[in-house]
Amino acid sequence: MKKFISTFLISLCLSFFIFTQSVYAINIFNEGVYQVSDFNLSPGNKYIVQNISENQSIYLQVFDENQIILQSIRLPPKSDKFNLTTLLPDYRIVIVGKGNVYIS
Repeated sequence: MKKFISTFLISLCLSFFIFTQSVYAINIFNEGVYQVSDFNLSPGNKYIVQNISENQSIYLQVFDENQIILQSIRLPPKSDKFNLTTLLPDYRIVIVGKGNVYIS
């Protein structure tokens, strides 16, 4: 009986941990190369980008399907919001830097 109760309590704690992790904002991205179709963004909408990190700069680039650069932005720490170009599903976003980028 003790094993059942302890197993139940551990699984309950783990399930709370898993559910709280999925609640965090999904619009925050780290360094990497992303395809716009992975973001689940609506094509044709206007989006903004902001560096939300405390002391790390970010360099962001937007490429089209032919690897032609459309936009390049350097975001200082705790930057203001900047408008992104119209994003299509085939576009790629490159983020360079150790900070966090918020896209909305």
